[in-house]
Amino acid sequence: MSKIASAPSDFALFHTLRDANVQLDRAATLGVGLAVAQWNRDQRAGRALIDYDTPGHHTLSLYLQGGETCFRLSHRDLHGGAGKFCVLPDRHHSRWSMNEEVRFLHLYIAPQRLAREAVMRLDREPRELELRDRTYIQDPSLAQVCRALLATDWNLPAARLAASSAAETVLHHLLTQSTGRSAGRTASVGGLAPVVRRRVRDYIDAHLAEPLTLDVLAGVAALSTYHFARMFHASFGEPPHAWVLGRRLAQARTLLASTADDLAAVAQACGFGNASHLSRAFLQAAGVTPGQYRAATRRGR
Repeated sequence: MSKIASAPSDFALFHTLRDANVQLDRAATLGVGLAVAQWNRDQRAGRALIDYDTPGHHTLSLYLQGGETCFRLSHRDLHGGAGKFCVLPDRHHSRWSMNEEVRFLHLYIAPQRLAREAVMRLDREPRELELRDRTYIQDPSLAQVCRALLATDWNLPAARLAASSAAETVLHHLLTQSTGRSAGRTASVGGLAPVVRRRVRDYIDAHLAEPLTLDVLAGVAALSTYHFARMFHASFGEPPHAWVLGRRLAQARTLLASTADDLAAVAQACGFGNASHLSRAFLQAAGVTPGQYRAATRRGR
């Protein structure tokens, strides 16, 4: 079972900056496939060229201070500066000239996480969409959301919940404002038909409390288990077991925030079997325990 990058150190650009002696101010996991880091490059470091070479994950970068003389070598007419964003897709390559002190925020997004959001928020097959490579753009609405992210202490459970909510808003913004149709790809090749995709998704959500097997889901799609597993991954951006786990965790978050059910009841309703299993999965995905999450949501009301 492949692990979805979630901790800051799981993401390639995190190590690229560390290797380039850029100072890490703080970093945190904000959920499955989502991490944040705040960086500070000292002006005493002098001029440096930093390469981002097909990192395998998406990155949203926001300049917080400085950077007016920084530029991307392929876009020399554009320069950085406080309030400017870059959107760096997983397969892009870029080289950056850093010439001064600069502080910036990075939000790292695993492709599987963006794919999941594309299906759930837009009802679109991930392969239909392509995140656009964008350099030094200004977006006041996106800046406002990032200010909410920056204003929180990511190490406190209650604040991390607020930070993850802000990151979710950023994801939605990227999906609606920074994606386009992927060139040369069609949804009909190697994936589930839209009506089948919706049928399988709705079946999963309606039966989260029950044991879900590959055989059962393949039957809903009227496919062999072998073909279903491949086509599900192509359409949803991750294998069935990972998708189901994500939906179960989402249901657990809803129940923890909206009901007074004890942890065992929540676990049973979401298909985790017992409270211990739910607690382990929830902590790994969200960085906080179910109890901490519930307490934070109640304080926020």
